[in-house]
Amino acid sequence: MLKRIITGASIAIVWVVFFLLKAFVKVDVYGTTLGTFLFDFMLLCMAALGANEMLRIFEKKIVKPHRVITVLYPIFLLPMMSLFGIEWAVIITMTAILAVLAVAVPCHETVTVEGIALTFLSMVYPSGLLVCLVAINHLAPYSALVLAFAVSPLADVMAYFVGSSFKGPKLCPKVSPNKTISGAIGGLLGGVIAAVLVCTVLYNATGYTVHYLSNIWEEILLYIAIGFVGAVFTILGDLVESLMKRKLGIKDMGKLLPGHGGVMDRIDGLLFEAPLIAFLFCAILPVLIA
Repeated sequence: MLKRIITGASIAIVWVVFFLLKAFVKVDVYGTTLGTFLFDFMLLCMAALGANEMLRIFEKKIVKPHRVITVLYPIFLLPMMSLFGIEWAVIITMTAILAVLAVAVPCHETVTVEGIALTFLSMVYPSGLLVCLVAINHLAPYSALVLAFAVSPLADVMAYFVGSSFKGPKLCPKVSPNKTISGAIGGLLGGVIAAVLVCTVLYNATGYTVHYLSNIWEEILLYIAIGFVGAVFTILGDLVESLMKRKLGIKDMGKLLPGHGGVMDRIDGLLFEAPLIAFLFCAILPVLIA
């Protein structure tokens, strides 16, 4: 438990440091602040480490050229999108897909359809999903980025402690035997608490948030709804990764983070929540103030 808490606190400190850099390092770089690019660098590290863990668990099911493409994908994807816009995410992704398919031809003696599918999975999960956080970082208000990184971790923490304390019926025993319904309820509560805190703390912070509704109480209700749904997605992401690990017969996706496993074990909920936050704050909510 102590090891898990220390590692969790260390991760939180790293995230807070990069949030502070984004908030206060305002040096202009290609029309964007240096702090924003530094935050993208953190996301790139998460994507690269996550891709490496995916390749490790699939071992020799993916041929070497496909492994190289999977490693290079986030290294090109996130910086190009960060520097030149979201359209480059599409270009890099389409190029990577074509490369995977084309390389399969000269590797026909060793490549398998399963290997090709696992290559695509290793590219999309996590790198493809982390693109949503890059979009939030560049296109949404600061509060949306804070919300993405607040809801998922607090939902995880509340789910863990409430589930450990109250136990009770299992949520999905054939996928994850340790997860309980009480833990899921705690996770939902954690997501709501995180959303309320983000909204109230940043509501009057000019330059760090955008008001979508007419008063703070309506805004809080909006954030509560987003926090609740975000927590649902977080729980779903956790279950999906548990299913993957159960099918592969492994306990953790990696060993980098003592007490937590690998990077993928730590960000599984965030990966599922990120597209929701990106969709709402980059596409839907801006329409309300257009």
